[in-house]
Amino acid sequence: MWVQLGHAYGQLGDAEAAHVAYLYATQAQPDLAAGHRHLGYVRRSTSRHEEGMRSLARALFLDPADLDVAELLLAEHGAAGMQASLAKAALAHADETRPTRRPIGLPASWLRSRARKAARRQDWKEAERLYAALTEIRATDPDAFLQLGHALNEQNKQQDAELAYRRAIACDPLYADPWLHLGYVLTAQGQDASAREAFAVVLRLAPDRLAAHPLLSRAERAGPGAAPPVESVPGLVLPPGLGERETAIWLLLAAKVQGRH
Repeated sequence: MWVQLGHAYGQLGDAEAAHVAYLYATQAQPDLAAGHRHLGYVRRSTSRHEEGMRSLARALFLDPADLDVAELLLAEHGAAGMQASLAKAALAHADETRPTRRPIGLPASWLRSRARKAARRQDWKEAERLYAALTEIRATDPDAFLQLGHALNEQNKQQDAELAYRRAIACDPLYADPWLHLGYVLTAQGQDASAREAFAVVLRLAPDRLAAHPLLSRAERAGPGAAPPVESVPGLVLPPGLGERETAIWLLLAAKVQGRH
């Protein structure tokens, strides 16, 4: 309805009213590519060019078959820039549609508060108990499973932590943190190939989350020269399409991440 209203305002030449209608469309149906696409078009036609390009990136993320939008993004940013804008669009979409943004009831709020206090005290057994109870109430809350995984991992329960992180990913596949910690816990169990797959997802969703890790600071400072050569990491196959900085981070992870995070 809002998209059609935006079209009507556009036909009348009222770009500002069309902008408002398309904005409401994206809020009412955030997974609908059409709202983001037309919001992008109307923003680009006014003084909101950069916002328009971000809206178009969100539209292409939701509908990868939209060749018209893909051509616009490619012309604007180039191939590498388009991939970066799509990654940002994925993160923005995941953040705005994450279940934890919805209001939670008093029991869940109480459990989360108690669990956080237990974690601050480093009472990981109590934190595990409380976060496990929270996941019973909030079965689609990725953060609840993420924090449960942390509590388990701190007790050296890596297999249980792995399951918790995977449950968090199932709730929100575009949430980078569970993928990151899944990679750490898989490395701790000697599952290097699976760990690299998890880190590959993080590189796609939020490469800065990896660059911030202490083990990887050399990649940020010195670029690919700081990393070991590919041939020195047995069995390593790099994903296609990585930039120089991401390649350096990937190689350092493959060679150096050991044990618990």
